[in-house]
Amino acid sequence: MISLLSIILIKIINVGSFSLNFIFALIYINLCLIYFAYPLSSNLLIHNIAFYLSFINLILCYLLLANTLKFILQNILAYTNIFNHSNLWKVALLIIFYFLSTLTLFCYIGSIYYVDAYSINNPNIFDLFYYVVITFGTIGYGDIYPICYYTKAIAILIVFTSISCISIMLSSFLSVSHEKINRPTKKEVIPKHRYNFFFIIHF
Repeated sequence: MISLLSIILIKIINVGSFSLNFIFALIYINLCLIYFAYPLSSNLLIHNIAFYLSFINLILCYLLLANTLKFILQNILAYTNIFNHSNLWKVALLIIFYFLSTLTLFCYIGSIYYVDAYSINNPNIFDLFYYVVITFGTIGYGDIYPICYYTKAIAILIVFTSISCISIMLSSFLSVSHEKINRPTKKEVIPKHRYNFFFIIHF
């Protein structure tokens, strides 16, 4: 069972770059540890450990985004083939999913440590995931909104993260796809012409 899950995980995460695969795997393992440990325990020490793991996970997500943008620039500027078309969208979806999952954990932490964290009482994980998705998409229905300073700060972080993910990353991905579509193939490369010069010497 474990070997089967490992094979499935490798197939999902594999994007053609060792460094990106390594960061993807770290974030995945970290998320599994937090989501299994946090809701099942009421111990304050475990909650504190989960908070710091969530903070590390968020830093890893931003590091993953920065590395992805670096590889995208290498694709555009150096005409390399680090990403193919399917890997580009796999990376985009995984990064957005990891950000949403990690930011949901921060919102859940706020609902536990602060009584008046949100406009609804005792929100569960799904309620907060819904809130993060709506805020991440900059829709903001207003049915769930932050009240205390901690949750307001997390809301600002969600909006800035959505700007960096959607505006910068997806536009960069589309530019790479456009560059690959318009890149000339070997048959389309214009051959170099040879020019013969004749010098006429007149006496």
